[in-house]
Amino acid sequence: MTRKTILFAARYDEETLREWVAAGWITIEESAIGEPLSEADEARCNLICDLKQNMGVNDDGIDVILHLLDQIHGLRRVLRETLDQPKRG
Repeated sequence: MTRKTILFAARYDEETLREWVAAGWITIEESAIGEPLSEADEARCNLICDLKQNMGVNDDGIDVILHLLDQIHGLRRVLRETLDQPKRG
């Protein structure tokens, strides 16, 4: 078992991941719980842990923070797509 795997297991057990999926905080398939997470999912889980454990943010606050972050990422994607379109004229 690698150090990364041990740290991962200590931070997110399967029950915790199921709770986060049910809350809509992460969007992994039920069948994927227990499998290695993607880099993006792992980063999101790390953020949730930091918010809960290190900053004391409650579940309602996490909902708001994750929703705002998702909006920011969506806006950045739309802006990038808009800037990548060929100019008309």
